[in-house]
Amino acid sequence: MYRKVAAAELAKFLSLISHPERILIIEELAGGELDVTGIQERLNLSQSTTSRHLSLLKAQSIVIER
Repeated sequence: MYRKVAAAELAKFLSLISHPERILIIEELAGGELDVTGIQERLNLSQSTTSRHLSLLKAQSIVIER
C-alpha cells in the first residue's frame, strides 16, 4: 500500500514540474531569490503566466514565498 501512495505522490510531483516554463522558473530560482518581475524579465513570460506557475509550485511547497 505504501508503495502505491508513494508512487502516486511522485507522479503528482513529476507532473507538476514537467512543464517547460516551470522547469525554467525552478532553474532561475535555484540561482537565488527573484521576485515575479525578475522571473518575468529573465524568461520573457507574462505576469499572469509567471504568477500561475508560481502559485502551482508554491501550493506543492516546491518554492516558498518570503
